[in-house]
Amino acid sequence: MPRSERAGARGTLAAVTLLGLVVAAGIGVGCRSAASGTGLGPEQLDVAREELSGPLPGSMGALYRLRVPSSGGLSFSVLVLGEQGRLTISEPFGSALSVTAWSGAAPPEVFDLREGCRFAADTLSGVLGVSSLPLPEAARLLGGRLPAVPSDRIGLTSDGRLRITGVGWVGLVTVAPDPWRVTEVEDGSAADGSGWRIVLRDHRLTVPGWLKAWSVDGRWAELELLRLQWNRVQALPALPELPMCAEAGEGRGAISAPGAGGP
Repeated sequence: MPRSERAGARGTLAAVTLLGLVVAAGIGVGCRSAASGTGLGPEQLDVAREELSGPLPGSMGALYRLRVPSSGGLSFSVLVLGEQGRLTISEPFGSALSVTAWSGAAPPEVFDLREGCRFAADTLSGVLGVSSLPLPEAARLLGGRLPAVPSDRIGLTSDGRLRITGVGWVGLVTVAPDPWRVTEVEDGSAADGSGWRIVLRDHRLTVPGWLKAWSVDGRWAELELLRLQWNRVQALPALPELPMCAEAGEGRGAISAPGAGGP
């Protein structure tokens, strides 16, 4: 594969890392959270925590339109069955570019279908230099729940948000009532507020219909929900048998071009 095409493929692979390993997306200067001073008190936050901490309604199958700086015609699909899941990014006419898979506590893997190899997903946080949002938590966020699994700790902040502390990551979550839903998740490990940020809008009850995320250097990715089904996933697709990638590759999994500011 020519270098230019290989670079494009690696840039496109960012969609998988967006909701899986990175969220390689947060926010750049000038588009800060409006979460401070939400006006929500401890009693309201306790109600939100209770209502949004439950399990997903069932197995989940979702299809999204994906837009990143280098392309606006990609698709992004999510399948979740119990503690297992798949994230697949495809070209406009259906050719899959990559698959990210996870199962329980085992390290996730990314299958780079263009280069014909696979690599451990947990290495991407080091390549990108940002905090990671684990795949199970990311799937719960897409399904209309708090991005927290039973082992994560959920506390309250003095500015009206929920603070989720997991293994290797911390998130500050903004919620809104009627019905309770997540409207923003921000990197809680950046004391100066300069970490990644995810904004969620157009909810259907608790499920977000639109999501956009920014990285600390202004890179971004956007998801628009096209279809969501519950309890239709009976089994996950088999994974391809690919060798480990010979090298991580500079920029592998990174969004290739800087984007514009926030919403």
